[in-house]
Amino acid sequence: MITGARPRLANHWDVIVFGAGPAGSALAHNLAAHHRVLLLERNLAVNPQSLPEGWRIGESLPGAAAVLLRQQGLLDRFLADGHTLRGASVSVWEGGNPVWFDGLRDPNGPGWHLDRVRFDAMLRNAARDEGVVFSAVGGGVRLLRAGAQWQVNDDRGGRQYTASVVVDATGRSAACCRALGLRRRAQDRLVCVHALLAPKVHDQDRCTRICADVDGWWYSVRVPSGQRVLAYHLDAKDPALRGLRNAQALLLQARHLPVLASVLPDRVASGTAQVRPAGSVFLDIADGGPRSGFYAVGDAVLAFDPLSSQGLFHALASAQSAAAAIADELEGDRRAGQRYFAQMRDVQARYREQLAVTYARPAHYGGRPFWAQRRREGDWMTVA
Repeated sequence: MITGARPRLANHWDVIVFGAGPAGSALAHNLAAHHRVLLLERNLAVNPQSLPEGWRIGESLPGAAAVLLRQQGLLDRFLADGHTLRGASVSVWEGGNPVWFDGLRDPNGPGWHLDRVRFDAMLRNAARDEGVVFSAVGGGVRLLRAGAQWQVNDDRGGRQYTASVVVDATGRSAACCRALGLRRRAQDRLVCVHALLAPKVHDQDRCTRICADVDGWWYSVRVPSGQRVLAYHLDAKDPALRGLRNAQALLLQARHLPVLASVLPDRVASGTAQVRPAGSVFLDIADGGPRSGFYAVGDAVLAFDPLSSQGLFHALASAQSAAAAIADELEGDRRAGQRYFAQMRDVQARYREQLAVTYARPAHYGGRPFWAQRRREGDWMTVA
């Protein structure tokens, strides 16, 4: 828990980053060549959240990410890890017939299906190699703005720090933003219930399969391990959610959709499906940004609906943009943070408009509450 109490004097860093996920690690890596960077993370070990080892949900990266990885000096490392090239996308969205899109026609390339544990570890290791210092922290981390500096006190670890800049890269929890009283807004209470399915004999399908359903939408994809992800997105208040926490029940329900049934195996890798928040959440940024010397990246500034397939790309892109702004601010540019948050507002506006259009397309389900709610671009609610 991060609170606003006053800490003691501390060791000074140029930048302290909270969170060692993709956005935090990429940001720290981008800054470390010229700045002293400390990265604080509650659990520095891999934590697949009780899922089978070597897999995490969020396994897609578009071809355009190669540009960012190259600019950040990470492309060779990434390619050496053996992630799988994405195949076509097959969707049953606006009607009953599948629509195919071949990613090979994309000028940026088809993109990749990722081993997420390996991808996240690559980013952390690259940051370490560049000189970023990592420190594990427990609960009771306190954050306070004191004059021109930020103060951070790790009560449990008995360590204190100061920094010119702090960055919230804690993902959807947005722990620093919440501790500072910054308002966040959510479109809905979308959740993703997902399971990892056992490999199917002779399954070589590399398509991303997406399907609109009566009260939600599905996707399935084969990951580099050979296993298959099955995910269903529905409202958190939908009474069906309780039963779908059983992975076998989730698999059985998906079988009524032909575009999925043809590739689904007979059994699951784990009997319990996992549930996680999946709706759009954004930091309600006033003109000028929230605080001097404060930044938020990745899901902490804008968490994407999985339908966009942009979450990991946004993590890398926002990290690169924030790193450039932070470097400018440390050189004395007081408006650097304002420009960064203005850029994030523009990303947010374009994303919200496009998301509403996409959710409006399954017109045959337009009368269902799930679809009617999500086709509205406004009516976002404040979240804690």
